Amino acid sequence: MASDADRIIAALPIENYIGRFVALKRKGNNLWGLCPFHGEKTPSFSVSPQKGIYKCFGCGVGGNVITFAKEFNKLSFPEALKLLAEFAGVELSHQPRKPGEDDRKRALLELHLWAAKLYQSQLPGSDAERYIQGRKIQPRAITAFELGYGPDQARFLETKLNERYRNEPQLLAKAMENLGVIGLTGRNEGDTYNRFRDRLIFPIKDLRGQVIAFGGRLVREKENAGKYINSPETPLFNKSNSVYRLGEASQAIRKEGFVIVCEGYLDVVGLFEVGLENAVAPLGTAFTNEQAKQIKRFTDNITFFLDNDAAGTEAAYKSLRIARKANLAIKVVHPLAQGDKQDPFDLSRKLPADELRFVVQQAHSEVKFLIWYYFAFKFNISDLGQKKKALAEFYEYVRTLETELERDEFLKSAAGALQIDVQILRKDFAAPTQGQKNQGGWIAAEKPVRDNVSVQPAKPKTVSKQEKEIIAMILKYPELAGEQMLLSEIPWESETAYLLYSFFHDRLRTGEAYNWQNLNSAMQFLPDNLAALLAEIIMDYEAAFETSEPLAAVDAKRNLSQLVRALAIQALDKRIRDRQEEIMRQEKLGADVEDLMLEQQQDLDKRLQWHRMR
Repeated sequence: MASDADRIIAALPIENYIGRFVALKRKGNNLWGLCPFHGEKTPSFSVSPQKGIYKCFGCGVGGNVITFAKEFNKLSFPEALKLLAEFAGVELSHQPRKPGEDDRKRALLELHLWAAKLYQSQLPGSDAERYIQGRKIQPRAITAFELGYGPDQARFLETKLNERYRNEPQLLAKAMENLGVIGLTGRNEGDTYNRFRDRLIFPIKDLRGQVIAFGGRLVREKENAGKYINSPETPLFNKSNSVYRLGEASQAIRKEGFVIVCEGYLDVVGLFEVGLENAVAPLGTAFTNEQAKQIKRFTDNITFFLDNDAAGTEAAYKSLRIARKANLAIKVVHPLAQGDKQDPFDLSRKLPADELRFVVQQAHSEVKFLIWYYFAFKFNISDLGQKKKALAEFYEYVRTLETELERDEFLKSAAGALQIDVQILRKDFAAPTQGQKNQGGWIAAEKPVRDNVSVQPAKPKTVSKQEKEIIAMILKYPELAGEQMLLSEIPWESETAYLLYSFFHDRLRTGEAYNWQNLNSAMQFLPDNLAALLAEIIMDYEAAFETSEPLAAVDAKRNLSQLVRALAIQALDKRIRDRQEEIMRQEKLGADVEDLMLEQQQDLDKRLQWHRMR
């Protein structure tokens, strides 16, 4: 019985799914486009419809449609399967669920989509359209954000549902009930009413692009009515976990390398219109830990662009603390001065696009904003008591930083701003605080800090042409997996290549039916780096294998022998060179080199043997 992954791969052409996110053009047998995983101007992202794989020859990513869904949407393997199954219309097996759970969820999603389209149909000629025209919002944004209007009628949605299900009373009753479940209607003195009356409507989508909630802004001021409202908590929508337009902005976030977090819907619209399409917003709540985690799935870099008034400044500070816990690299767009209130939307109406982009590019670093916040905005440091409070709160923030280097940099910045010798702050910071153990002891040890910083993790060795070709030969001619003596001689340089070789070698030896024609199905079992290497090998050798006649067994073994021989001689040459340098070094020191000379002769003899092989 085929696995869920195999059935999804068979049912969903990779070019159809990836084509939703990448503009692909045919060139030869493959399709090419700009890689969605790194910024580039010349297409190096290739999709092979025949093999069902993709490969970027710029950044190295690769795999099948499941790998793409995992990486593009930052999902786990089961989450990616579920996403693709819904897209392809494939029912997953062994999916634990309550009876009727899927049907209920599907009904709620369908009702959201129906309402979104209905609201959009009400926008032309409405007060909401006149409002957005007055705010100079352009048709492109209206279309991209799918803006709509909730008419000022207490039972507008119920009336439309009655028209839709005129002859289907059971469906009508269920749809009426679900309107309340998803928060589009409420009850008042025993009767229902529409929550989103006389409001500009903003559909809210999940990362899969499904409408799961709505936001609404009044188009005219009303007494005792909030300017903005959102859908309440529902089975589909949790405000604290959701980020407005994160899914729609994900490709722009990857391209720009960072996300812009604004306060509200219109701020996101305004930045979108000036080309900053990597903007998102929380949903009527303070920035939360869960929202930070959602953002971190797409980028490690976050720029807060909130209002510059006192409330916005405090919101930026609180958001910083949340982002710091998620280990996000932080910047803040802020004038670092008190003045007239301005928000991103207002600035998008006043400034040309290039100037507003420059404002965002010049965002302040985390430490610069915090120095201003503690020592200029929140406290009056001309007063000694206030200065001590400012430093106490600053130290408390600094202690949340993960590395000694960061902590020392923050202290240096504070010392510069306060015009104090940094050693004073280091000593003050390291002193025990009331009820706490000594927090310091690390500041003076500057040498270990530098040593720690200089240590870089070893980069994985690149995979050589011969290593890739050996793997390709074994996959094309599985019988070569039985050549144990020959294969045991391979001096693998790349651990990635060896792991991929081992994966297939072990399975071919035990009779699993992997061959050149069904490699796509193996990718579900491979880590991302091995899947990317496999995709690269398929891309590199697909044309050669498919245009040439299959080799006889003896010729396939001869080709494999030549590849192993070339790798072995290459490895021996390097080892001989390195050992010769070591022999010379030891001789200068007057050390005994007899054992090294013996090892050197053995390698020279082995190299000669390999050269004699044909």
